[in-house]
Amino acid sequence: MPQLAPFCRRRIVRGKPLLLALAASPLLLLLCLAASSPEAARASAEIDVDLHVDLPAGRRGGSSRTINMQSLRGDDTELESKPVLIDSFSVASQMSTTYTAANLPLRVGSSDGGGSNGRRLQQEPFKGRNHHHQQQQQQLVAATFETGFRVPVISIALTHLPKAGPNNRKYFMYWRAVGGKSTQSAATVDIDTKKADMITTQLDQFCNGPIVLADGNPALFGGYDEPKNKVQADGRKWISVYDDSQKKLLSPTTMLYGRWYPTPCMAPGNKVLIVGGTSKMDSGPPLPVAELWDPAKPTSKPAQVPLPPTFKKMAGNNWYPFVVMLPRGEILWWGDRGGSITDANWNEIYKFPVLPNNTFPYRTMYPYTSSIVLSALKPDPKTGEYNTFSVIIFGGAPDGSKGAPASPASARLDMSYCGNNICDKGWVIEDMAGQRRVMPTTTVLPNGKILVHAGAQAGTAGWKSHSNYKGILPAYRDLMYNPYAPLGKRFSLSATLGIIRMYHSTSCLDLSGKVISAGCETCGMTGADAGDLPATVSRSPDGDVDFRISFAVPTEIGPGAPRPVIMSNPQIIKRGSVFTILYTGTVTGATLAAPCANTHSINMNQRVLFLNLVSVSSSGVAQVQAPPLSQPAAAHAGYYQLFLLGTQTATGQTYSQGVWVKLVD
Repeated sequence: MPQLAPFCRRRIVRGKPLLLALAASPLLLLLCLAASSPEAARASAEIDVDLHVDLPAGRRGGSSRTINMQSLRGDDTELESKPVLIDSFSVASQMSTTYTAANLPLRVGSSDGGGSNGRRLQQEPFKGRNHHHQQQQQQLVAATFETGFRVPVISIALTHLPKAGPNNRKYFMYWRAVGGKSTQSAATVDIDTKKADMITTQLDQFCNGPIVLADGNPALFGGYDEPKNKVQADGRKWISVYDDSQKKLLSPTTMLYGRWYPTPCMAPGNKVLIVGGTSKMDSGPPLPVAELWDPAKPTSKPAQVPLPPTFKKMAGNNWYPFVVMLPRGEILWWGDRGGSITDANWNEIYKFPVLPNNTFPYRTMYPYTSSIVLSALKPDPKTGEYNTFSVIIFGGAPDGSKGAPASPASARLDMSYCGNNICDKGWVIEDMAGQRRVMPTTTVLPNGKILVHAGAQAGTAGWKSHSNYKGILPAYRDLMYNPYAPLGKRFSLSATLGIIRMYHSTSCLDLSGKVISAGCETCGMTGADAGDLPATVSRSPDGDVDFRISFAVPTEIGPGAPRPVIMSNPQIIKRGSVFTILYTGTVTGATLAAPCANTHSINMNQRVLFLNLVSVSSSGVAQVQAPPLSQPAAAHAGYYQLFLLGTQTATGQTYSQGVWVKLVD
């Protein structure tokens, strides 16, 4: 409970005397006592639960849905292992009450509307908090950190520039016109040469939706109309494409609606589906349709696309929804606490099972921002097709919260094709090693593990309101999630971050195999808002904004790790073919990673695909199977980072540095 101590030491809580706030919330009073008193802390609760509820057979292929609840524990390692049963919490009380990870609300024997059918929780044998702590202490840190150099813009939108060369580590970064006095809101940054070039931007596309097109050029959809900005035009309706060969942002056409906070998604035929956002910043109403734009006809207006009914119902204001193309070309639409999947004709063919309110009562869409990913796709060993996939939600925030603790849980849904339908195995809710997160960023690594980076431990996403920060208690340790580990052993912790990252920060998988991190516009907090930050955390010399970049280094590719090395590879890979890679070291696999386009905790079109190895020789020649002809949507045509996988280490599978390749039909 150390992160609550600064809060409990305050005299004023959001404009109210602390005593008045404590009187209004008995649970908060108990938690503050626990945070300040060792005797009270030892009386805190811990619950170790395996919720296993079989739901009615799914509508898609008759699959059963199972909800599994892994142990949810706090992060106060000094607590004694004393099991008690947590009483029933109402959703309304959760929204207005402060609680610690040790007191994550679990409804016991209640009918919660979360698909539990009123069945009671089944408890596992209790192992105790000290056992959990000993397990964590025995683990090596999941990642370490390196500090890079200062760049000229705050990267609230970060994308790769794959066309800049097969080994390039060049990025496109977008910010805004500072004070309305600049027409250079963007820059390109070369990590190897440490060279940055500013880019003229005639449109205000602050808070756009970025994506890397099939031709390798980054595209921006929508933006902003800053009242103080007198030098740039309203960018909310515009589609702009950055051409690195010309060093220019080109704006070929406009959308049907102005969109602030939209999500672009690659769709079949290398088109771009544009979903969500609003014409009025920070207010509704949500826009009634999505739009489909064809980059092959750049000056043509996008076509209207209907919103799936279930998604439309669940998405609320529909700001930065999670939308992704599935291997057979379906589109997955996730909106806050629910969603659906549509076919090629935009018909709804699948509805997500209800998130369980008792174990995951959190919202996921801005400003209650989770970070959501499509897990790495693994091919069938015989056909090479990608027929299983998972959606994983990391963190979030309770509804209506103003400074309340963020979600300490992840929610995972394993899905598969069953005939012509889509089946699922039910939501799996997991404790994130006692860590709470709102507005983190997530990066799928070449070995399939997922780095959950930075963010806040309380509050919501968003800029400051006057002098009050919306997100507080910066997270100073990252989480690494291993989707292939047994339930209860999937999360591990990194070393302390060198630089905190909060609102308007971004991260991407770098060609080195590390994860680059950039930006922040709410990182100047001190005192109780900042919490007990370690002395090793380097504060920005520029107050709230941070122009420095840094790198997370997964331990399995750290100094001394035996990584394979790509010596030679084709720069163009034909779909369905077998291609040759010359290498040194030990090779056990290969993966492709799509170009990054990250903003506001979403990496648009993020996907990693494992490839089947046809053969590996002791002489350093690997034959690799490209993605299959039968599933062009599994890996759309375009640029990818190619990595080789190596040996297993104590923390995970090693992998090589990457190289840019182009997948063609």
